[in-house]
Amino acid sequence: MRNQAQDRRSGLSNTLARRGVRVTGARRAVLDVLARSPLPLTVSQIHERVGVKRTNVVSVYRTVNLLAGFGLLRTTDSVRGSRRYELPEEYTGHHHHLICQVCGRIEDLQGCLIDDQALARLNHRVRSRRHFRVTNHELHLFGLCQECDR
Repeated sequence: MRNQAQDRRSGLSNTLARRGVRVTGARRAVLDVLARSPLPLTVSQIHERVGVKRTNVVSVYRTVNLLAGFGLLRTTDSVRGSRRYELPEEYTGHHHHLICQVCGRIEDLQGCLIDDQALARLNHRVRSRRHFRVTNHELHLFGLCQECDR
């Protein structure tokens, strides 16, 4: 996992550098947190993991917005008014999410729950009814986690 996180951060840093963006200490710290995290995080969680004294929250917000603007970060959902972010599929692999409606816990479901035939049928239906071609998808399943379902 450590090497994978380093590879992710290195890839993100290289992409920013190729686009002419300076990778400052604050940006590097945010990239480290995102590269190591197995689950989506809010800006507050990123700030906490970077170290409140090490980087101010404004720098974290700016870095998150910068990364999202370049397509290097995606919004997964919102919990209690705060968006959660994760790296795009090229870094994490295709997966879906289970999201608890009570506590906000999020879990990754690795791989795709929609088989190729179902996806083809869905694409055909959407294309014929809405004249829209589906090229990608995200799936969020909402419910109750084991703790909240007691």
